[in-house]
Amino acid sequence: MASASPLTVQRSLSASAARIEALEGEWGPYAPELTPVLTEAAREAEEYGETDTALDLYRWALHSTRINRGLSTADQLPLLERMLGLLRDRGDREELSNQIDYFYRLLGRGAQPWTEQRLNASVRWLSVQGELLASAPWRGRESEVLFVLEHASDLAEAVCSDDQWSIHWCKPLTLELVKLFYLLDYRIDPLVVDEFGVARDRYNSPYQQNLDQSPGEYRLRSMEKSARSRVRGFIDRALEVVPGDAELLLAKGDWLLARGRRSQALEIYAELNGRGDLDFSSPRPVPEVPALGRDRRLSDATSVVNISALVTARGDLRDLDVSEPGIDEKPLAGYAKRQLREVRIRPALDGNGEPKDAVIHWRVLVTR
Repeated sequence: MASASPLTVQRSLSASAARIEALEGEWGPYAPELTPVLTEAAREAEEYGETDTALDLYRWALHSTRINRGLSTADQLPLLERMLGLLRDRGDREELSNQIDYFYRLLGRGAQPWTEQRLNASVRWLSVQGELLASAPWRGRESEVLFVLEHASDLAEAVCSDDQWSIHWCKPLTLELVKLFYLLDYRIDPLVVDEFGVARDRYNSPYQQNLDQSPGEYRLRSMEKSARSRVRGFIDRALEVVPGDAELLLAKGDWLLARGRRSQALEIYAELNGRGDLDFSSPRPVPEVPALGRDRRLSDATSVVNISALVTARGDLRDLDVSEPGIDEKPLAGYAKRQLREVRIRPALDGNGEPKDAVIHWRVLVTR
């Protein structure tokens, strides 16, 4: 449909608008019978590339759904997801944030009494927050970041301690929380590096604040300092709820490796390898669980690059080559190469669970 002529598009959209107008006059603007018609017209506009029209129709259908089915109905989520996709297409981070925040408020913002759809909304909200925090600078938004981290921590702690809800919701909430702490680790850099190459804050005392820092930045730095033990505690708590869970064990191993605890991480990988739960035959960047990602539509620059290298048994890169096929200037090849030097890579394991050298050939999307 996207290849249709402008005249065909205009005629089709005009016919849909006339149909909606007639039904609105007969039933009223928020009659339940009108909602599927609005949704169908929105999908048509979306397929034609008429984003503004599609968003307007989805908003109307969403508002009608909330009026007829209730503010906390799960029926609104498919409509909201279509809107979020369109807002990603436009790179509209602000409106994307506004829409998911409003949806989350309607479903109780994680407050008790919990229901399946309320906790599902919490996981979805945290997932979108992870996207947004990975796609934009934090400076000037420290209080927002703190709220997300603290809210996620409080909610995961409460749910994981609840006998009724923990078995199904402790794990997904914990993994979203761990994802946020990875972002904190990436975004909050130490203020100085000493003569031995060790990263340190300029002031060691937790009670002395650098006057150049905002209160929010100071609190984020304090939170980052305690991240190593806190995240491990989050994962261990979830493992008490679902003992032996492969994804949680892999998340623990990845976190330990990312924080320099290689021998402890390898013990976990060897255990999982012996169980046959996961494939460790090839090197992988960590974390694999939880998966971190940035939507290319929310990024300022993107490029597909080819990566080849030898990953040693210690997870070090050798003979690294990064190329952007078909691009003369190769704007992100150098950036990708620099970033790869900072990435922890889980080495491949042999049949006995021992790390081994392995060659990688990756084709990845680089975002900046």
